[in-house]
Order: sequence, then C-alpha cells, then structure tokens
Amino acid sequence: MFRRRLKNPIFLIYLLVFYVTLQFSWWLYLIFSLYDKIYSDQDTLSKKTLMLLGEGSVFFIILIIGVFIILRAFKRERELTLQQENFVLSVTHELKTPIASVKLFLQTLQKRELPDDKKIEIYQRSLAEINRLDGLVNNILLARSIENENYFLNKQEVNLKSFIEERIALLENSILKSHKIELYLEEVTIAIDPLGFESILINLIENTKKYSESNSTIKIHLSQKTEGALFQITDEGIGIPKEKRELVFSKFYREENEMTRKSKGTGLGLYITKFLVEQHNGRIELKGNKPQGLIVAIEFKK
Repeated sequence: MFRRRLKNPIFLIYLLVFYVTLQFSWWLYLIFSLYDKIYSDQDTLSKKTLMLLGEGSVFFIILIIGVFIILRAFKRERELTLQQENFVLSVTHELKTPIASVKLFLQTLQKRELPDDKKIEIYQRSLAEINRLDGLVNNILLARSIENENYFLNKQEVNLKSFIEERIALLENSILKSHKIELYLEEVTIAIDPLGFESILINLIENTKKYSESNSTIKIHLSQKTEGALFQITDEGIGIPKEKRELVFSKFYREENEMTRKSKGTGLGLYITKFLVEQHNGRIELKGNKPQGLIVAIEFKK
C-alpha cells in the first residue's frame, strides 16, 4: 500500500510540502530563540520578529500557490490522459464496426445467390458504412491538422440552399434513414469552403441523430441576415445542460449520461465544428429547444 502511494506524484507532493513546512517551522523556532538571546532591546526584537514573520508569510503564500498550480496541472493532465484513453477505445470500436459490417455484407454476397433488390440494398448499406468510416478518418486527420495549425480554407461563392439540399439528399439514405428531416431554407449565397462546410453539416447531423430517438424530427433552418446568414439545426433529443454547453466543444469531451454510454463517438465532432465555424468568420451557440432537445445556431458574417 505504502509503495503504491510512493509512486503517486500527488502523494509525494503532499509529503514534500509537509516536510518543508515542518523544517521551516523548526528553523523559525530556532531563529526566534536566537533573537531572544541576541536582542535585549524589546523594540528591536519586535521589529526583527515582524520582519521574520513577514518573510515567513511570503514563503508560505508562494508555497501554497505553487502547490495549487502543480496540483491543477496534474489534474488537467490526468483528465487529458483519461480522455485520450477513452478516445482510443472509441476510435477502435468506431473503426471495427463499419469494417465488420462491410466484411459481413461481402461474405453474404459471396456465399449466397440473392435477388437484385437485396443486392442493391447490401451495396447501399456497404457504401453507407464506408462513408461513415471515411468521415471518421477525415475527422481524425482534420483534428491533427488543427493541432498543427496546418488547415487552410479554400473559399468560394456557393448557393448554400442548394448545397444543403444536395448533401441532405445523400444523407437521407444513410445516417438520416431513421429520422424525419424538415428543411426550411432561404436563398443564401455566401463564401464557404465546400469541404469544410460539409464537415460542419455532417458532424452536427451525426451528433443530433446520435442523441435523439429514432423517428424523431430534425429541422434545418437557413435564413438570410443583414450581416450574413443564420444556420440552425433543431432536434428533439436529450439536449445538453446549460452549464456544460461550452465544454462540449473541447477536444475528446463527451457528456456523461446514459445515452452517450450507449452510443459511441470520438469526442472530436463538435471540437472540429467550432474550429471550422470560426474559420468561416462565424459563431456557434447551443440553445435549449422547448419542450426538449437542442438548437445549434451558427451565425455567419460576410
């Protein structure tokens, strides 16, 4: 038990602080005793005592601040390590699932003679799993590029209404197959990076779909504003507590509740989304959707 504690850096810090405090208190006692013998004048003794107490107080304040900073750094490091471990486990699962699905589909096609409609269904499901895998790999590579400050946008004028309609039409046969989708889109032309905005759209829809029940409705709004455009995705899911709405944009962060434990994820989606929104001169905000759910509002400025 004691050996295990000796390997714990936080325990060693507390032990060191205790030792330093004990030694410092002993030195103060010895110096006070020496002062009593050296200085017979009470006024001089009081000044020396106050000076010593002042220096001792400064030392203790610095010691306490230093310990607080070190403990906070250890806590952050431990949280980051735990998040990275969860990330590795999640990515492993997320990678294995589509690979196993595609393998099963191919084995089915290889071993059985199936009607054409069944073959088409298997092809579509295989393609959906491959697209899912491709999206996961793209997110990991994009997160790496963000960390290295090596991601650049290729902006061009795009009709955002048509762009969203085309992407949603593709997603309706894959990740949106189990949900109802409603579009309320105005004509908006704005300068965006098509790949970057597609990543924003897919990450938000993936997140929305993951934490809302099957057959629930997802609404997408796009409206022209004087200074730019407003893009919103509304769901009827479990929502996010108000005090945690900023935390979800942190890398590897996942809200701990029953639904997130059942559904897998990497904790990169909203982190990447916020970065891409800001690169598009936009601002993202999470709001509560009454009676339940979440509204993701993105305001783009010209």
